[in-house]
Amino acid sequence: MENISTGLKWVIGIIVTILIIAAGVSIYLVINNYFIRAQEQTLAQTQMINQAEFNSYDNKDVSGQDVINAAMRYKGRPQFAIKIYTGENKTEGFYAENTYGANYEVPGSDGIVDLSNNTGEKGKSVSQMLDIKNDDCNVNTLGRFHAQVYRDKNQEVRLIVFRQP
Repeated sequence: MENISTGLKWVIGIIVTILIIAAGVSIYLVINNYFIRAQEQTLAQTQMINQAEFNSYDNKDVSGQDVINAAMRYKGRPQFAIKIYTGENKTEGFYAENTYGANYEVPGSDGIVDLSNNTGEKGKSVSQMLDIKNDDCNVNTLGRFHAQVYRDKNQEVRLIVFRQP
């Protein structure tokens, strides 16, 4: 009789242990889904905030001063380029100076920047853009430019093109 009682205690102990482990696993699975969803939402919000800085350029008309400000602001950004077409240089345009030497071709009809297609063209400095004697790359700070933002396959902004009408 004593052996049956001891056996029942062992069986009940094992069942309770299994129930506790099962409850812990199920709680982990439920909480893990919440953590994954929270992480995805945080990532999406971070990406929205990072891309929001380019909203002022996306298919908008801006001043020449805005072009100069963009050239200074994004000079040190890796894998990023600014191409400028002025009234005097409508066909070829020029790139703003970039610390990393990233100068990407303006994409075709698909609108996707090819990161492997770096032109290697040396960009113009802000002082060159402000030099009124240099017609090739002078940016009139009072002029109007139309800005267009281009992204890569991952929807990261990689190129802004400014065109003066």
